[in-house]
Amino acid sequence: MQNEVIDILTKVGAILPNDHFVGTSGRNFDTYINKDMLYPHTAETSRICELFAERHKDLPIEAVAAPALGGIILSQWTAHHLSKVKGREVLGIYAEKISDGLALTRGYDRFVKGKKVLVVEDLTTTGGSLQKVIEAVKGAGGNVLAACVMVNKSPSTVTAETIGVPFSALAELVVETYVAAECPMCKSGVPINTTIGHGKKFLEQMQNSRSDA
Repeated sequence: MQNEVIDILTKVGAILPNDHFVGTSGRNFDTYINKDMLYPHTAETSRICELFAERHKDLPIEAVAAPALGGIILSQWTAHHLSKVKGREVLGIYAEKISDGLALTRGYDRFVKGKKVLVVEDLTTTGGSLQKVIEAVKGAGGNVLAACVMVNKSPSTVTAETIGVPFSALAELVVETYVAAECPMCKSGVPINTTIGHGKKFLEQMQNSRSDA
């Protein structure tokens, strides 16, 4: 499963190595997983979600939840494949961003109340999004049986213990991240990619900081 997931992501051009990227947290790293390159390919996306379903086929799951936006696609496809395996409807829903967290809006809270739920996500570095979806599901009266990600980029720190429910990943790809002051690529003068990731915003913020100083 590990190799198949990485092979699929490589095939669709989602794994971009040997460059200088900046993430939403402002941390720097040299390998970017561009999950958005997966979703236009419906056969490959379906297969990834079939793997989610296979991993959890023995659990009595009644609904699959994920964070918007990319997670909408994952929850739908995973619910579809689980429905086929189980011979009954498994619902696919998603949580949306609110001020400082995620919530089951659009009346989706009623679709998890009293139900057994699987939470899925594409990538995780800190586990924050997964935990917010889990909190939203529990807050709506759902019972989270398990959580699973397509790729865990921090397997040493994002675990079942830190997530708080049974947790697994279809694949692992460790990506070291650095604060700018300790980034070896910054020290070597490797240009920051301003097309993919948050490099452009990061450089603008750095420029504004210098101007204010």
